[in-house]
Amino acid sequence: MSLDAPTDPLSYAASLLDAVGADFDQVPAQVIVECLYAAELLELAGGRAERTPLIDGDPRASIRAAMGALALLHPDTFASDPVRDAARAARRALRGLG
Repeated sequence: MSLDAPTDPLSYAASLLDAVGADFDQVPAQVIVECLYAAELLELAGGRAERTPLIDGDPRASIRAAMGALALLHPDTFASDPVRDAARAARRALRGLG
């Protein structure tokens, strides 16, 4: 199954953040924790993380794409606590990558 941000932004974002959280070679532990936390929150909000590769093998690009997918959400969905908290965790993860 192919993930598609416009049709399922929660799952797309959760999958990308989960992929970053699994990249022990490029990503520091604190960033891994933030990404896995964000993916879990998005699953609580109704998304479903599926195995997916990083975008161009780049953790930063993958986090940015996940955040872009969240921007596609209906404002009421984005305003839910789990989604807002996931967006904040993704932002901290991106900052943690420098």
